[in-house]
Amino acid sequence: MKTLFILLLFINILFSSDQIQPLTESWAPYQIENKNGLSGISIDLIKEIQKRLGNKKEIKLFPWKRAYNITLRKKGYALFLTSKSKEREKLFKWIGPIASIKVRFFKNASRKDLDIKTLEDAKKVDSIIVEGDTITFDTLKMLGFKNLDINTLANNRLNKLLENKTDLLPADEVTFIYNLKQKDLDKKILPVKMEAFFESKLYIAFNKDTSDDIIKDWKSAFEEIKADGTYDKILERY
Repeated sequence: MKTLFILLLFINILFSSDQIQPLTESWAPYQIENKNGLSGISIDLIKEIQKRLGNKKEIKLFPWKRAYNITLRKKGYALFLTSKSKEREKLFKWIGPIASIKVRFFKNASRKDLDIKTLEDAKKVDSIIVEGDTITFDTLKMLGFKNLDINTLANNRLNKLLENKTDLLPADEVTFIYNLKQKDLDKKILPVKMEAFFESKLYIAFNKDTSDDIIKDWKSAFEEIKADGTYDKILERY
Protein backbone atom coordinates (compact mmCIF):
# COMPACT_ATOMS: atom_id res chain seq x y z
CA MET A 1 0.00 0.00 0.00
CA LYS A 2 2.83 2.37 0.88
CA THR A 3 4.54 1.65 -2.43
CA LEU A 4 1.30 2.34 -4.31
CA PHE A 5 0.86 5.65 -2.46
CA ILE A 6 4.39 6.77 -3.35
CA LEU A 7 3.82 5.79 -6.98
CA LEU A 8 0.57 7.75 -7.18
CA LEU A 9 2.22 10.75 -5.54
CA PHE A 10 5.07 10.61 -8.07
CA ILE A 11 2.61 10.42 -10.98
CA ASN A 12 0.68 13.39 -9.61
CA ILE A 13 3.86 15.47 -9.25
CA LEU A 14 4.95 14.50 -12.75
CA PHE A 15 1.55 15.46 -14.16
CA SER A 16 1.54 18.78 -12.33
CA SER A 17 4.98 19.65 -13.66
CA ASP A 18 3.62 19.32 -17.20
CA GLN A 19 0.67 21.62 -16.60
CA ILE A 20 0.87 24.73 -18.73
CA GLN A 21 0.44 28.13 -17.08
CA PRO A 22 -1.75 30.27 -19.38
CA LEU A 23 -0.99 34.00 -19.53
CA THR A 24 -2.99 36.74 -21.19
CA GLU A 25 -3.68 40.48 -21.22
CA SER A 26 -6.85 42.52 -20.77
CA TRP A 27 -8.38 42.72 -24.26
CA ALA A 28 -12.17 42.83 -24.55
CA PRO A 29 -14.19 41.10 -25.84
CA TYR A 30 -11.63 38.27 -25.85
CA GLN A 31 -10.24 38.76 -22.35
CA ILE A 32 -12.37 40.82 -19.97
CA GLU A 33 -11.31 41.65 -16.42
CA ASN A 34 -14.09 42.49 -13.98
CA LYS A 35 -14.92 42.25 -10.28
CA ASN A 36 -15.96 38.62 -10.72
CA GLY A 37 -12.67 37.60 -12.33
CA LEU A 38 -11.89 36.94 -15.99
CA SER A 39 -14.33 36.28 -18.81
CA GLY A 40 -14.46 36.67 -22.58
CA ILE A 41 -14.30 34.57 -25.73
CA SER A 42 -10.74 33.31 -25.39
CA ILE A 43 -10.89 33.06 -21.58
CA ASP A 44 -13.88 30.71 -21.82
CA LEU A 45 -12.13 28.74 -24.55
CA ILE A 46 -8.90 28.27 -22.58
CA LYS A 47 -10.85 27.29 -19.48
CA GLU A 48 -12.72 24.66 -21.51
CA ILE A 49 -9.43 23.26 -22.84
CA GLN A 50 -8.03 23.20 -19.29
CA LYS A 51 -11.11 21.38 -18.01
CA ARG A 52 -10.79 18.69 -20.67
CA LEU A 53 -7.08 18.25 -19.95
CA GLY A 54 -7.32 18.39 -16.17
CA ASN A 55 -5.20 21.55 -16.06
CA LYS A 56 -5.98 23.46 -12.85
CA LYS A 57 -3.66 26.44 -13.40
CA GLU A 58 -5.44 29.76 -12.87
CA ILE A 59 -5.16 32.04 -15.90
CA LYS A 60 -2.92 35.00 -15.05
CA LEU A 61 -3.37 38.44 -16.55
CA PHE A 62 -0.34 40.68 -17.14
CA PRO A 63 0.56 43.64 -19.35
CA TRP A 64 1.30 42.32 -22.85
CA LYS A 65 5.05 42.91 -22.82
CA ARG A 66 5.56 41.10 -19.53
CA ALA A 67 3.39 38.13 -20.53
CA TYR A 68 5.17 37.91 -23.89
CA ASN A 69 8.63 37.91 -22.33
CA ILE A 70 7.71 35.33 -19.67
CA THR A 71 6.36 32.95 -22.31
CA LEU A 72 9.34 33.57 -24.55
CA ARG A 73 11.88 32.76 -21.84
CA LYS A 74 10.25 30.24 -19.48
CA LYS A 75 9.21 26.67 -20.17
CA GLY A 76 5.71 25.77 -19.00
CA TYR A 77 3.98 28.97 -20.13
CA ALA A 78 1.53 29.78 -22.91
CA LEU A 79 0.30 33.18 -24.10
CA PHE A 80 -3.01 34.00 -25.76
CA LEU A 81 -4.10 35.59 -28.02
CA THR A 82 -0.98 36.04 -30.16
CA SER A 83 -0.39 36.89 -33.81
CA LYS A 84 2.03 34.66 -35.69
CA SER A 85 4.49 36.62 -37.80
CA LYS A 86 7.53 35.34 -39.72
CA GLU A 87 9.74 36.82 -37.00
CA ARG A 88 7.81 35.10 -34.21
CA GLU A 89 7.06 31.78 -35.83
CA LYS A 90 10.24 30.05 -34.70
CA LEU A 91 10.18 31.62 -31.24
CA PHE A 92 7.12 29.68 -30.04
CA LYS A 93 4.99 26.61 -30.68
CA TRP A 94 1.48 27.40 -31.88
CA ILE A 95 -2.14 26.23 -31.66
CA GLY A 96 -4.96 27.81 -33.60
CA PRO A 97 -6.06 30.02 -35.15
CA ILE A 98 -8.43 30.98 -32.36
CA ALA A 99 -9.70 34.26 -33.83
CA SER A 100 -8.61 37.02 -36.22
CA ILE A 101 -8.02 40.78 -36.13
CA LYS A 102 -8.10 43.69 -38.58
CA VAL A 103 -5.90 46.62 -37.57
CA ARG A 104 -6.69 50.13 -38.81
CA PHE A 105 -5.95 53.69 -37.77
CA PHE A 106 -8.18 55.75 -35.48
CA LYS A 107 -8.17 59.52 -34.94
CA ASN A 108 -9.78 62.15 -32.73
CA ALA A 109 -13.11 63.11 -34.34
CA SER A 110 -12.16 66.79 -34.00
CA ARG A 111 -9.20 66.35 -36.38
CA LYS A 112 -10.90 67.37 -39.62
CA ASP A 113 -7.45 68.10 -41.03
CA LEU A 114 -6.48 64.42 -40.99
CA ASP A 115 -7.73 62.81 -44.20
CA ILE A 116 -5.98 59.45 -44.12
CA LYS A 117 -6.71 57.32 -47.17
CA THR A 118 -3.36 55.58 -47.76
CA LEU A 119 -0.28 54.39 -45.91
CA GLU A 120 1.65 57.31 -47.39
CA ASP A 121 -0.87 59.72 -45.83
CA ALA A 122 -0.32 58.06 -42.44
CA LYS A 123 3.47 58.31 -42.79
CA LYS A 124 3.19 62.10 -43.08
CA VAL A 125 1.50 62.74 -39.70
CA ASP A 126 3.65 63.87 -36.77
CA SER A 127 2.90 61.03 -34.37
CA ILE A 128 1.37 57.55 -34.32
CA ILE A 129 1.09 56.12 -30.83
CA VAL A 130 1.64 52.36 -30.60
CA GLU A 131 2.55 49.66 -28.09
CA GLY A 132 6.00 48.13 -28.52
CA ASP A 133 6.63 44.39 -28.96
CA THR A 134 3.33 43.93 -30.77
CA ILE A 135 2.53 42.71 -34.25
CA THR A 136 1.17 46.18 -35.05
CA PHE A 137 4.46 47.82 -34.12
CA ASP A 138 6.44 45.22 -36.08
CA THR A 139 4.22 45.70 -39.14
CA LEU A 140 4.48 49.50 -39.13
CA LYS A 141 8.26 49.32 -38.75
CA MET A 142 8.42 46.87 -41.66
CA LEU A 143 6.29 49.24 -43.75
CA GLY A 144 8.82 52.02 -43.15
CA PHE A 145 7.05 54.19 -40.58
CA LYS A 146 9.41 56.62 -38.79
CA ASN A 147 6.80 58.53 -36.78
CA LEU A 148 5.99 55.94 -34.12
CA ASP A 149 5.54 56.99 -30.49
CA ILE A 150 6.01 53.85 -28.37
CA ASN A 151 3.79 53.76 -25.29
CA THR A 152 3.12 50.63 -23.22
CA LEU A 153 -0.05 51.70 -21.36
CA ALA A 154 -3.41 51.40 -23.14
CA ASN A 155 -5.03 54.21 -21.13
CA ASN A 156 -2.12 56.52 -21.89
CA ARG A 157 -2.42 55.83 -25.60
CA LEU A 158 -6.13 56.54 -25.63
CA ASN A 159 -5.79 59.67 -23.48
CA LYS A 160 -3.10 61.08 -25.76
CA LEU A 161 -5.42 60.60 -28.73
CA LEU A 162 -8.33 62.22 -26.86
CA GLU A 163 -6.12 65.16 -25.90
CA ASN A 164 -4.73 65.50 -29.45
CA LYS A 165 -1.20 64.80 -28.22
CA THR A 166 -0.85 62.22 -30.97
CA ASP A 167 -2.38 62.02 -34.44
CA LEU A 168 -3.26 58.37 -34.98
CA LEU A 169 -3.70 55.21 -32.96
CA PRO A 170 -3.62 51.80 -34.69
CA ALA A 171 -5.91 49.19 -33.15
CA ASP A 172 -7.96 46.10 -33.90
CA GLU A 173 -11.26 47.36 -35.28
CA VAL A 174 -13.58 45.02 -33.36
CA THR A 175 -11.98 45.26 -29.93
CA PHE A 176 -11.20 48.98 -30.06
CA ILE A 177 -14.72 49.98 -31.13
CA TYR A 178 -16.10 47.67 -28.43
CA ASN A 179 -14.00 49.45 -25.80
CA LEU A 180 -14.91 52.88 -27.12
CA LYS A 181 -18.61 52.08 -26.82
CA GLN A 182 -18.12 50.82 -23.28
CA LYS A 183 -16.56 54.19 -22.40
CA ASP A 184 -19.08 56.22 -24.42
CA LEU A 185 -16.26 57.49 -26.64
CA ASP A 186 -17.38 56.08 -29.99
CA LYS A 187 -18.37 59.59 -31.19
CA LYS A 188 -15.10 61.18 -30.08
CA ILE A 189 -12.73 58.63 -31.62
CA LEU A 190 -13.35 57.46 -35.18
CA PRO A 191 -11.67 55.16 -37.71
CA VAL A 192 -9.98 56.95 -40.63
CA LYS A 193 -11.19 56.39 -44.20
CA MET A 194 -8.35 54.02 -44.96
CA GLU A 195 -9.27 50.36 -44.54
CA ALA A 196 -7.34 47.89 -42.39
CA PHE A 197 -3.62 47.87 -43.17
CA PHE A 198 -3.05 44.57 -41.43
CA GLU A 199 -5.05 41.39 -40.93
CA SER A 200 -3.91 38.49 -38.80
CA LYS A 201 -5.12 35.30 -37.24
CA LEU A 202 -4.66 34.83 -33.50
CA TYR A 203 -3.19 31.78 -31.77
CA ILE A 204 -2.11 30.32 -28.45
CA ALA A 205 1.71 30.64 -28.32
CA PHE A 206 3.66 28.17 -26.17
CA ASN A 207 7.25 28.43 -25.01
CA LYS A 208 9.34 26.73 -27.69
CA ASP A 209 10.66 24.12 -25.22
CA THR A 210 7.16 22.81 -24.52
CA SER A 211 7.01 19.09 -25.29
CA ASP A 212 5.29 18.00 -28.49
CA ASP A 213 3.03 15.71 -26.44
CA ILE A 214 1.63 18.70 -24.54
CA ILE A 215 1.09 20.63 -27.77
CA LYS A 216 -0.68 17.59 -29.23
CA ASP A 217 -2.98 17.35 -26.18
CA TRP A 218 -3.92 21.04 -26.31
CA LYS A 219 -4.47 20.89 -30.06
CA SER A 220 -6.69 17.81 -29.76
CA ALA A 221 -8.78 19.44 -27.03
CA PHE A 222 -9.20 22.60 -29.10
CA GLU A 223 -10.23 20.65 -32.19
CA GLU A 224 -12.76 18.67 -30.13
CA ILE A 225 -14.23 21.92 -28.81
CA LYS A 226 -14.71 23.18 -32.37
CA ALA A 227 -16.07 19.87 -33.62
CA ASP A 228 -18.67 19.35 -30.88
CA GLY A 229 -20.14 22.87 -31.12
CA THR A 230 -18.74 24.20 -27.83
CA TYR A 231 -16.71 26.88 -29.61
CA ASP A 232 -19.79 28.27 -31.37
CA LYS A 233 -21.65 28.37 -28.05
CA ILE A 234 -18.79 30.40 -26.51
CA LEU A 235 -18.98 32.91 -29.37
CA GLU A 236 -22.73 33.26 -28.89
CA ARG A 237 -22.21 34.44 -25.29
CA TYR A 238 -20.49 37.61 -26.50
